Amino acid sequence: MLNMYDAIIYILHSQQASCKEIIMSDTLVLNADYSPLCLVPLSVIDWQTAVKAVFTEKVTVIKNYDDWVVRSQHLEFPVPSIIVTNTYIKPEYTVAFNRKMVYLRDQYRCQYCGSKFEHNHLTFDHVTPRSKGGETTWDNVVTACVTCNFLKGTDLINPLTEPRAPTYWEMAKLVRRTHIHVKDPAWNEYLHWPEELIRAVG
Repeated sequence: MLNMYDAIIYILHSQQASCKEIIMSDTLVLNADYSPLCLVPLSVIDWQTAVKAVFTEKVTVIKNYDDWVVRSQHLEFPVPSIIVTNTYIKPEYTVAFNRKMVYLRDQYRCQYCGSKFEHNHLTFDHVTPRSKGGETTWDNVVTACVTCNFLKGTDLINPLTEPRAPTYWEMAKLVRRTHIHVKDPAWNEYLHWPEELIRAVG
């Protein structure tokens, strides 16, 4: 059975939207030291998971939404905006290998023509094609625009930057350069995001 940390991380990886402009979920999760539990991906979860965590006494609510409550036949419960784990969880500082993280590592820039694109105009390209023995790994996959990927085909072309596995902190630095939408402006007290990149949404 997954522990609460593993469950939250699983949800984060499965629900994370495009990192070009991170779309926030409902509740910010902090570690016991009041830093974000995770930056890559950012530790935000849906309200249902947050309420369950509160009921199981794994977390403490720092702030509830002022005007958002959920109701059942016999209960009325405020939706948490910010929660903190009751015990410190040692971060793993690993980066999941997936298409979104490759785009973020390469800063949404095609590694063949050098142009930047929105995520929906990018592709996941094998430097050494799979047909020639190339593997789907950090050091053989780069971001490519649709046109360059098509023109490259199965040719062997060196990308502008040699691909490699990024560190957690390199990715965290890149994440902080992205726009984020937050449900509650109070989150930035703990995120310390550049004000010009943070937008409150209802």
